[in-house]
Amino acid sequence: MKKLLLSILVVVVVAGLILTGCGEKSTTTSTSAPTATSSTAPAKTYYLRWAQFATAVLEDSQPVIAMAENIGKRTNGACKVELFWSDSLVPMFESMDAVRTGSAEMATFPFGPFGGADPRFNSSEMPLYYNTIEAQVEAQAALMPFYSGVFEEKFNQKALTVRSIIPLNPGNSKRPLKTADDWKGLLVQTISPAMSKFIEKFGAVGAPASPIDVYELLQKGTVDATVQSLGKYYEAKLWEVCKYITNCEFISASAVTTINKDVWNKLPKDIQDIILDEAKKCEAEVNRLTLKIYYSYLDELNKNMEVYNLPAAERAKWQAILQPVVDDMLAQMGGFADQVKKTAEDANKKYPYPY
Repeated sequence: MKKLLLSILVVVVVAGLILTGCGEKSTTTSTSAPTATSSTAPAKTYYLRWAQFATAVLEDSQPVIAMAENIGKRTNGACKVELFWSDSLVPMFESMDAVRTGSAEMATFPFGPFGGADPRFNSSEMPLYYNTIEAQVEAQAALMPFYSGVFEEKFNQKALTVRSIIPLNPGNSKRPLKTADDWKGLLVQTISPAMSKFIEKFGAVGAPASPIDVYELLQKGTVDATVQSLGKYYEAKLWEVCKYITNCEFISASAVTTINKDVWNKLPKDIQDIILDEAKKCEAEVNRLTLKIYYSYLDELNKNMEVYNLPAAERAKWQAILQPVVDDMLAQMGGFADQVKKTAEDANKKYPYPY
């Protein structure tokens, strides 16, 4: 009997040791899972604040939002992009300098306001330079690497995308602008001193003022005419105070997205590649939407005001009047002008003026 009890005791002790061993193995397995998960977390997180001059609700802002989100997803959170809309991080006119100094890692802003900082930026707003919106979109996008060279050379930043903005056309509250002589004596609200110089070649007087005030200026008769994008005519319902618009691709416009060069150089190569890939996709989608929106605006304006499509022969006369202005702009750009002329010639050959 004693031998039997001893044998049972030995079995119980051995079984206990086996169960204890199994319990330790189970504990080790359960703690290994968090270790594996944590190993996929980024060793370092890069934060990019992206300043925008536009608002988030616009249709062509959606690809920008997608780009920011996709960078975060594709880098597994190693690069997080935060968007700041409507000048909430920095005012638009300070955007370029904000990226230069690093007070914003990224920004999107029009070239136009910065032509004074470098005349090469004026190439985005050439009067009567592109035949169509398609030519403008294609040529400006083709200039992106050359624009980036300017930013890297002088402003401590790299260009990621160049996107076209709906071109500007003249509108008049008194009569349609059908010939160059129709400009004479008009007081025209413009958005910049440079644009005032354009219209003064026709014998008009330029009055630079904020686009925000254009409706009231036209309503009160403070100005006779304006030069605005089709988007402004549509969004502000300018047809209520401005009956006539001349459609002629009068002045092109585009915007750039840049990133601080020091920040860019510190990013790992795989993150740089992801940003460049997403920027390329974003630019293509924004430009696609720009074409769509342009024609939808034009359709709506045709329903609410008299749209005069300037005939090619008359447009050629306007171009001749403005040719000294264009030549002077190109002369100030130095060697950069060669790329501006080539991209424009290629795009204009592909897309002839339609009227």
